[in-house]
Amino acid sequence: MSVEILNKTLVGNAITGFSISDWFCIYLHEYYLVCQNFTSPDELKLNQLLSNSYSQLHSSIDKEYIAKCTILAANMRKEIVSAEVNELSEITICFNNGSDLVIKTNESIVDWQWCINKTGKDPYDHNSLLACFWPGEIEQNA
Repeated sequence: MSVEILNKTLVGNAITGFSISDWFCIYLHEYYLVCQNFTSPDELKLNQLLSNSYSQLHSSIDKEYIAKCTILAANMRKEIVSAEVNELSEITICFNNGSDLVIKTNESIVDWQWCINKTGKDPYDHNSLLACFWPGEIEQNA
């Protein structure tokens, strides 16, 4: 059932904005995908390019956020064509431009990994449709 909710909220949707703080909040029209971390196959190459050409990267506190925000911005308004969940509860999101994001579940210093809700808050506000607190475990509230 959680895969059905995931597909209903993500597939056909698009990133309409995002914010970062201690976590990422990805706006998806009426829903939010809030996560501790994500990766992209493009991230390593982009980090290398930025390291060689953007001197401010080296004095940034959260250097890894620069490439991640660039990737989110590059995928804004691109249709999500598929979303899959693996055995670790990581979500792979594929966009119609061929780009992918993987919402990770390997952040060990936190007590939640990701959630989908209509508030943009962490999963403890009890309004999440889906929430992953630990790898391999998805809680459903819908």
